[in-house]
Amino acid sequence: MSISSKTIDYSDEQGNTFEGVVYIPKNAKQLPAVLVFPAFRGITEFEKEKGHQLAELGYVAFVADLYGKGIRPKERDEAFATMKPLVYNRVDNLKPRLLTSLKALKTLSEVDVSRVAAIGFCFGGLCVLDLARYNTQLKAVVSFHGTLRPVPEIPLVPIVGTSIQVHHGDADTHIAKDQVDGFHEEMRTRQADFVFSSHAKAMHSFTEPEADSFNAPGVGYNEKAAKRSWKAAISLLEEVFA
Repeated sequence: MSISSKTIDYSDEQGNTFEGVVYIPKNAKQLPAVLVFPAFRGITEFEKEKGHQLAELGYVAFVADLYGKGIRPKERDEAFATMKPLVYNRVDNLKPRLLTSLKALKTLSEVDVSRVAAIGFCFGGLCVLDLARYNTQLKAVVSFHGTLRPVPEIPLVPIVGTSIQVHHGDADTHIAKDQVDGFHEEMRTRQADFVFSSHAKAMHSFTEPEADSFNAPGVGYNEKAAKRSWKAAISLLEEVFA
């Protein structure tokens, strides 16, 4: 399938400008769409490849930019410093950027706005779960090794109409057991449609082929978990977009 890609600029109400990347199948008309949220480094070739793969499956894919146009951290410490204020205040700082990215995707003429889902990796996993928590009418969200903590400032109201799939590394020391247990309790309280998969021997960032080069404790690529989780995500998209 022929795929076209382009970068698009979009802005939030605070005047921040972002630069996302969209992948569109040839002759696309009113297709289901998937919003892709990057890991802590921001948009990299990894997320772009995922966007391309989704477009090859017949979806419009939009790789969202949460840091801002021209802000592309090169070093690990720089990436964490850029991400920190968004994670520290998820309601005031992160939520507007999530909603702005979703709005930008829905403005694309090729998108069927009634069939939109979101996937995210690491930091991006937190982002898609928050979109579900805000009841943004997404068909599905898929979190890969994302943070699971709830948003303390918002009530635990039911999550309506969004299927949730979480892929967690069973050997992930960055996401503690209390987060896992707390997430299950939150989803039950919210009466959510959720599936939680714990992948044996997988550490944090297990989908990222470059994870071993990060030289960080508890972080590493796991090919089996990466392939299984991706296959499960695609199966869910096929289900909710049918």
